[in-house]
Amino acid sequence: MPDLLAGRFTGYFAAPPTALPHIETGKVLALATTGLTRPPHLPNVPTVAESGLAGFEALNWYAFVGPSKMPGALLDRYNQEIVKVLRTPEVRDALVKHGLAPHPTSRAELAEFMRKESAQWGAIVKERKITGE
Repeated sequence: MPDLLAGRFTGYFAAPPTALPHIETGKVLALATTGLTRPPHLPNVPTVAESGLAGFEALNWYAFVGPSKMPGALLDRYNQEIVKVLRTPEVRDALVKHGLAPHPTSRAELAEFMRKESAQWGAIVKERKITGE
């Protein structure tokens, strides 16, 4: 973001919490959003799909994770408490204000989502022969 603001980059994929303050001040122009629908905080910005790349979706998401050896009962308890907090109006509203869309799920739903994301993006990385620098 600093390079975009300084004019060294002409485009940048940014997460809502990073970009939103600069969009609101007019320092950055939002060209498109990467979800399938327009987010509530950017209702006038088209999606990439609306802009001509049908079906395009690339979400920025966050998850709470822990060590692989954590006991299932403890993971279940953490999940229960995290979901409870994410569903409170105060936390939900604070996240939405920063351009985030809380989507509390079960551990199984998160695992399935992560599996699908890994398969989708892993295939793209392999097909395009993308490597780290």
